[in-house]
Amino acid sequence: MVSRTAVDVSKVAEATSRQLAGGRTQRPQTYWAQSFAPSAELDQVPRAVRLELLRQFGSFSLAFSVAFQPHLKYFGDDRGYLAYRQRGGITFVLGDPICSPNRRAALLREFLLVHRRPSFVQIGRDTAEELRGLGFFINEMGIDTRLDLATYSFAGKDKEWLRYADNWVSKRHYRIEEASIRQHEAEIVALSEAWRSTRTIKRKEVRFLSRPIVMEDEVDARRFFLFDDQGRMLAFVFFDPVYAQQRVVGYVTCFKRRLPETTQYAEPAIMKRAIEVFQREGRECVLLGLSPLANIEDRDFRCNRILRGSLKYYYRAGWLNRYFYNLEGHAQYKARFRGTEEKVYYATPAWFNSYRLLALTSLCGIF
Repeated sequence: MVSRTAVDVSKVAEATSRQLAGGRTQRPQTYWAQSFAPSAELDQVPRAVRLELLRQFGSFSLAFSVAFQPHLKYFGDDRGYLAYRQRGGITFVLGDPICSPNRRAALLREFLLVHRRPSFVQIGRDTAEELRGLGFFINEMGIDTRLDLATYSFAGKDKEWLRYADNWVSKRHYRIEEASIRQHEAEIVALSEAWRSTRTIKRKEVRFLSRPIVMEDEVDARRFFLFDDQGRMLAFVFFDPVYAQQRVVGYVTCFKRRLPETTQYAEPAIMKRAIEVFQREGRECVLLGLSPLANIEDRDFRCNRILRGSLKYYYRAGWLNRYFYNLEGHAQYKARFRGTEEKVYYATPAWFNSYRLLALTSLCGIF
């Protein structure tokens, strides 16, 4: 018996295939496809310059998103740049500057001469150190998780869940393969729409802190898919590249989606296989990305204590986890990989941040 969800997905995939086969380049007009279609650039740093600097200095989780997420604005030149957006009169800088370490301080000061009292979101320790010297409060806003591939192992009781997931799909003759979006575009669109129908936030993609999904092949990005024994796509995990000195040194997980009726072992099985591929290639790391508001301690910098109390409350708030975003579940899933946790920071010049947080959540599409 074919489930109702499977029938709906099949119809969407078939309709999309007809559009593509008929020469129509326009994708199904879902909210995210309309809202996040590439727009004319209004920034002062051309795409080619951003890509060149990204390949040299894009060693953090958000680097690829900072360089290419639609609707970001850019400040800088061919020596380095910052990405930012504005909401409710507040300027929010996304991630670290993409530049050499000896350019970072000057670039931040130049930006602050033009954009007064901005907030810096999901920055690393080096950027936080610079902003502390400029009078900003520095608060932890969660953790990133790094898997060092040279030493990472799937042995032991802690990784049993990953081995079990791999064995589960293998025994059912499912296959995991790497492919391009072009090869499976209609199925990817259909699967993504089915997955999004189960989310708390159905109408639109979460953005800014995580870039909206892109239904096209991108430079150096990797795509892994799970198919059942009948060849039907069940799940996928997409990875963005992480760079250092013109080399791809690793990847960051950016999109994980599965059909609503698909086994919970789908994503762990794909992750295990992908990590093994990256290890054979000699890559250095896999980054799991931000676990928002997780493990906040605020021991290393002068923090805003009012903000710290608010963020710790939100992480535990049942109403927020249930109805808007499952912060605790998100962090628990990544913790099971047993990687190295790295602090991620939020820098603010303001004592009172309630309005800034509301503007940021609106910018991210959560409210």
